[in-house]
Amino acid sequence: MNGNGSVYNARNAEIVIALVFELIFIGLYIQSILIGDVTRSLWPLIAIILTLVPFAFEWKDKVSLPFGLKMAVPFALFLHVAGGIMRWYWEVPFFDKLAHVVSAIALGLILFTMYQYLDYLEYVKKRPFFKKRIRIFRTQEGDVLAGIIVILVIFGLAWEFSEYLIDLIYLTTYNFGLVDSVTDFLGDIIGLLIVIYLVHQSMETIPPGEHLDYLLLGNTLNNRSLTPDVLPIAEKTESL
Repeated sequence: MNGNGSVYNARNAEIVIALVFELIFIGLYIQSILIGDVTRSLWPLIAIILTLVPFAFEWKDKVSLPFGLKMAVPFALFLHVAGGIMRWYWEVPFFDKLAHVVSAIALGLILFTMYQYLDYLEYVKKRPFFKKRIRIFRTQEGDVLAGIIVILVIFGLAWEFSEYLIDLIYLTTYNFGLVDSVTDFLGDIIGLLIVIYLVHQSMETIPPGEHLDYLLLGNTLNNRSLTPDVLPIAEKTESL
């Protein structure tokens, strides 16, 4: 099988898996209504919409999101939605830890995609009064990884604190004490390490002369690397 065929099949697999999750979310919505859990009945509906966001993003901007993102997002949503409606958070051992690992991976891939999109915007937009496009925003692997690590760590800590506050205000039992918080955060770290590996492997595939947005555009670049790159403002400017 050639490379293009492999990519085509992988994209189709993402679509099929996303559709399966959409059907599962519909089933979870029905289940929440049957058991009278009106509050959580909104979660599957929100998950249905969020699952479609990456596909809408690809269609709108004619880009190709990193492989796995469109599967990781609904998987993470499924774990959280089903964990509440089906009571798996409280009845299935270590289910919460798995949810933290998968959620960290999904969020990390989203952040990586955001870095790619920022780089893409810097390439395609033109500055007023200049004939050539000017690249200001540059991302090196160390910068990307540092940003993802900082944001995921902050998000993980904030999540644990929010669970504690929810239990305090609504007298629920999402947090089971310090040990629970520490092991939850350990799940976040495991997911973070997986994301670091995936980001590193992805950036290793960028050809010389290309930039981070290469991963977002895939094979639609039309040999862009053969044309002279855009110079930063500090190195060269155009006369008015």
